[in-house]
Amino acid sequence: MNICQPFIYTFQTRLHHYVYDVNTNLILRIKEEAYHFLNSHSSFDLDQMEAAPELQQYIRDLLDNGFLSSQRPQIVIHPKTKHLEHMLQHQLKTLTLQVTQNCNLRCSYCVYSGGYENRGHTSLMMDFETARKCIDFVIDRSVDSDRLDFGFYGGEPLINFPLIKQCVEYIKEQVVYRDVGFHLTTNGTLLNDDILAFLDEHRFVLTISLDGDQENHDRNRRFAVNGRGSFDTIIANVDKIKRNYPALFEWINFNVVLDTRNDFGCINDFYTNYETFESLYSVRSSYINDAYVKDEILYRNAFIEQRGYEVFKMMLSKFGRVDESHVSKLIKDYYIQLYFRMFHYRKPSAGMPIEAHHGGPCVPGVQRLFADVHGNLFPCERVSEQSEVVQIGKVDTGFEVDKISRILNVGTITEDACKNCWNFRFCTLCVAVADDLHTLSKEKKMSHCSVVKNDIRHTLLDFCMMNELGYDFSEDTILDFEKA
Repeated sequence: MNICQPFIYTFQTRLHHYVYDVNTNLILRIKEEAYHFLNSHSSFDLDQMEAAPELQQYIRDLLDNGFLSSQRPQIVIHPKTKHLEHMLQHQLKTLTLQVTQNCNLRCSYCVYSGGYENRGHTSLMMDFETARKCIDFVIDRSVDSDRLDFGFYGGEPLINFPLIKQCVEYIKEQVVYRDVGFHLTTNGTLLNDDILAFLDEHRFVLTISLDGDQENHDRNRRFAVNGRGSFDTIIANVDKIKRNYPALFEWINFNVVLDTRNDFGCINDFYTNYETFESLYSVRSSYINDAYVKDEILYRNAFIEQRGYEVFKMMLSKFGRVDESHVSKLIKDYYIQLYFRMFHYRKPSAGMPIEAHHGGPCVPGVQRLFADVHGNLFPCERVSEQSEVVQIGKVDTGFEVDKISRILNVGTITEDACKNCWNFRFCTLCVAVADDLHTLSKEKKMSHCSVVKNDIRHTLLDFCMMNELGYDFSEDTILDFEKA
């Protein structure tokens, strides 16, 4: 018997039929009859195919051209595992310091609000001695990095602004002959002139959380002391930055957390029509975080449909059918994401390696090291600080390399499913969705798979549809075997 079990994903638009070939990492436009055959046969005997002779020859031609291979990864292991110790000793590049666990807001969807398996708000503040140790820890392990980035996080980090000033001054003394950058994530309520002048002087990249118009923003983001909405305070500060610190304003990222109970149209209109934001090209947006959440997050269909319509308008703008000024700033990044996924991640491949790991995990500690107020080390700020699993070391004792290796190789807990998953290359799942605070959970990780695969399915459909309508991506995009 000559059994073929193609490692592929089949999908169709209204106009054409496609195969995403996992081994070659290429998209093929194929004949309709071949699509239906491959879609209904996960495996077949090449010598006894139940298909018309023309179709049999077509399938064989695809195989002869290197497509429809049955090859799958045999061992799930991250390719950087063998270099892990060297990277942790020489290639650190980013440190985010949790300068305080205190916050002057109580946002309903905050990971520290009580609705997540994470710590709550506290009055704890990082001291300079701990911060200095963390900074030295990264500098000493970054000899191979041309640039270092340092971030400040909370709680609301500006509550501990004196420490931020000390850290910046210390970093500039210690880091010489290399580029250094600073970033800060803030709720935007404490941005007085002294703080703004300092941030402007040191060219900080700011991320300010602003969920749109007053009604939608204030629904979730309220002051702790009196429950009053924070919109008026933030927007006054943003207007002041644009007026008095234009260079700083150019480096602000506005982040919108999309709560589907809100009105997408009103949020979109706010960022489109409010004069302060007229020069912004795009605004970052994301749905409420579902990692570590205690109760299921419900998504309102009307909100999803409104967002989908804005994606449609964005696509029309690429064909000159809609002026780009009418494209939602909340959506413009979707095209960048589409392009990044289809070309950065989808490089042609000679085949799936025997040893491989699905996409998703960064190298813990190397890309986005996070230090809490005590000097405990974590892969990033998005994991739970209560978890035994993701605490990857302490500033006083160093990294726990074995633990970091397990986190990097999170795919091993779902190895059998991953080795046969068409989304292997595009997967975005990391330890945050598998962590149950005590161990890595196969069930917890698998529960997120359908959402990730559905996201990539829509990416493939949107990409192919734009290609069909004649959009020139200026790259080799899709191989046409429809007329072969």
